[in-house]
Amino acid sequence: MKAVAYLRVSTQEQSLERQYDDIYEFASKKNLQLVKMFEDKISATKTKTDERFGFNEMKRYLELNEDVRNILVLEISRLGRKNNDIQNVVEDYTEKGINIHIKDLNISTLDDYGQRSFASEMMISMLGVMSSNETRLLSSRISSGKMSRARKNLAFGGKIIGYKKGENGTPIIDETEAPMIRRIFELASKNLGMRNISTLIESEFKRKIAIGTLSGIIRNSFHKGERKYIDLQLPVPEIVSKELWKKANDSINNRSKFGSRTNVNPNILQGKITCECGNVMHQKVIPQGRIDSFICKDEKCKNSINRPWLFRMTRKIVERHAQKTKDEQVRENYKLQMSSHKIKIELNSKEIDKLENKLQRARNLYIDLDLSKEEYNATKAEISTKIEHYNQANKKLTEFIITSENALKTDIKHFSEDLNLFKNEIKDIIEEVIINKEMVAINIYGWTPYCLDKPNPIKLGWEARKPVQERYLEEKLPIRHPFSKDDLELMVDDYLKIHPTA
Repeated sequence: MKAVAYLRVSTQEQSLERQYDDIYEFASKKNLQLVKMFEDKISATKTKTDERFGFNEMKRYLELNEDVRNILVLEISRLGRKNNDIQNVVEDYTEKGINIHIKDLNISTLDDYGQRSFASEMMISMLGVMSSNETRLLSSRISSGKMSRARKNLAFGGKIIGYKKGENGTPIIDETEAPMIRRIFELASKNLGMRNISTLIESEFKRKIAIGTLSGIIRNSFHKGERKYIDLQLPVPEIVSKELWKKANDSINNRSKFGSRTNVNPNILQGKITCECGNVMHQKVIPQGRIDSFICKDEKCKNSINRPWLFRMTRKIVERHAQKTKDEQVRENYKLQMSSHKIKIELNSKEIDKLENKLQRARNLYIDLDLSKEEYNATKAEISTKIEHYNQANKKLTEFIITSENALKTDIKHFSEDLNLFKNEIKDIIEEVIINKEMVAINIYGWTPYCLDKPNPIKLGWEARKPVQERYLEEKLPIRHPFSKDDLELMVDDYLKIHPTA
C-alpha cells in the first residue's frame, strides 16, 4: 500500500534530516510504500494546519491520488499543538478513509478493516490535551522568566536607538548615538516636519532615518528615562529631559500631518509609477501653491509630471483599451493566449512533479549512503532553482490569464469618476507608468506601452484658467494603436525569416 509522510519542525533553522531516516524506517516496519514526503518549517502553536504550505500540499496530493490512503507522522505534535486542531485533522481524514499512523504512540487511526480505532481516538484526544497544556505551560514559563528579568531591568535586547546593553545586561546610553537622538528631539520641538528632520539628520550625522522610525524615536518614553514593560515602569538613563520630550511630542501631535487627515488625495497609480532613474514618484499636492504633481523621490533628479494630466491620460488609455478589447478578433486572440498559457502551466506543473521526484530519489540515495552530502546538496540546489524557475513562470502566466479575463469583462461605462473606485477598477489593467524627462510610458498588461510627450506646463496653466466645460477639449492620445506583445513577437519572427542576417 502507498503512503505519504508529513514532517515538521518549528523554525527555519532546525533540520529535518533526522526525521527523514526515522520516517523511512517507520514506513518499512508498516510495510508501506512511501511515495512522497511533505514538510513544514513553522510553529504549530502559532498556526493552524490549514495555514501551513506543506500540509496543504499533502492535502491536495491526496485528493488527486486516491490510491494513496495512508499518512505517516513521527509524533502527534507534528500534526499540531492544539487539541482542536489535532481532532479536526484526524476526523477529516478518518471520514475520507485515510489512515494516519503515529510512530511514537504505535497507533493508527483506522483498524485493519478501515473502521475507526476507538483506542487511538481516546489516546489522541488525551495527548492532544497534554500537548496543548504543555505549550501553555511553556509559554507561561517564558513570560514569567521575561517578567522576572524585566523587574531587574534586564530582558533588554539592545534594539532601542540611543541605547546598548551594559555588561550586567541593563540598558545604558550609547554615547555614539545619543547626540543624534538629542538633535532629533531639538528639531522636533521647533515644529519641524519629519521630512525636514530626516534631511537635516542625514546631512549632519550622515545617517538616513525613515520618517516612521523618527516618529517612533520621538514617541518612545525610553529616551526620557522611562522604560515600559507590560505593566512595569522602570527607570533608565535619560538622553533628553522630560520637558524636551514633552515639547517634541506636543509639537508632532499638533501638526495636521500626524492628526486625522480629512483631505486625502487619491493616487490611482500607487505602487505603479516610477521615474526613469529607478526611484518612486510621489504625489505633491499643495492647492495654495498651485502645485499638483508627481515628483521623483530623489531630490537631485528633479523629474516631475503634472498629476491631473497624467490621470486624464490614464483614463483615456484604459477607455481606448476597453474599446479595443471589444473587437472580436482581439477577444479571440485573448482566448487563444489564455488557453495556451493554461496548457503551459499544466506542462510546467508536470515538470515540477518530475523535479520533485528527482529530488526524492536523490534524498533516498543520500539516506542509503549512495550519495555524498556534498553531491546531495549540489543536486538539491540545482533542482530547487529549476523548480523556482517554473513556479515564477507559472505565476506570470497566471497573472496574464487573470488580467486577460478582466480585460474581456471590462466595459468602459463601468469606469467610475470617483478616483478611489477608478483606482481599484484599473489595478489589473495598468502594469506600470514610467516618467522620463521628455516622455511618459503607460504600460497595459500584455501590450506595448502608450508613449506620450510630456505636456507643456504653460499650456496646461492656460487651460486650467478656462471655464470647466471648455478645458482640455483638444487633449488627445496619439493616433498610433499599441499592439499586444505576442503580436510584436510574431512580427519580429516574420522579419527575421525574411532578413536572417539582421
